[in-house]
Amino acid sequence: MADKANAPGVTPADRVVSLLGFASGSADVFAFIKFHGVFTSAMTGNTALLGLAVGQGHVLAAVRSLVALVGFSLGVVAGTALYDAGAKRSVRRLLVVEVARLAVVALLWAVLAHPVFRAPLFVLIVIAAAAMGVQSVVARAVDLPGITTVVFTTTLTMIMMGLTRVALRPGSVQPITMRQFGVLGWYAAGAAVSGFLAMALPDAIALPALAAAGGALAAMG
Repeated sequence: MADKANAPGVTPADRVVSLLGFASGSADVFAFIKFHGVFTSAMTGNTALLGLAVGQGHVLAAVRSLVALVGFSLGVVAGTALYDAGAKRSVRRLLVVEVARLAVVALLWAVLAHPVFRAPLFVLIVIAAAAMGVQSVVARAVDLPGITTVVFTTTLTMIMMGLTRVALRPGSVQPITMRQFGVLGWYAAGAAVSGFLAMALPDAIALPALAAAGGALAAMG
């Protein structure tokens, strides 16, 4: 079986995972700034924030982190069920579901009073985190082993391992390492765009993740 993650050149799968990485970075910064300190794709961070809030007795902060974890988990469950249904175009359908959920988030963000509190806030968190949960299944389904769009601690570890091996045994950097570095860069770019919009155009902060996910859907061909 061909090692897709080490295939030479840029492939359609590379375009999809790069755009999804951008969507994750954008969505995480949007959520952290506007949803009062939660992430929608970085579940390790949410788990740490949940533990911190519980330890300090901050009930509402703990509930927000817990809701994000539940929303992401529900997205993974729904995405897995849809993918395992065996439809020929199930990856495309997963992306349609993600785009639809991010569109709902963008719509609610446009019509709700800001800052958002109480029940509307939890609705936004659940829908946005569920969208990222579906996206995590998409990344698996695209089938680039070692490439992820929502968990980057492991990605950074693998990048540094790959670079270290090249330094110790001189040779060319493997394509998988370049792909991992690229997706990490796209995540950072998405975060930077949403960080800029938070200051310059906060009403549009929900749009980059939606646009990137839509671009990933278009890249599926």
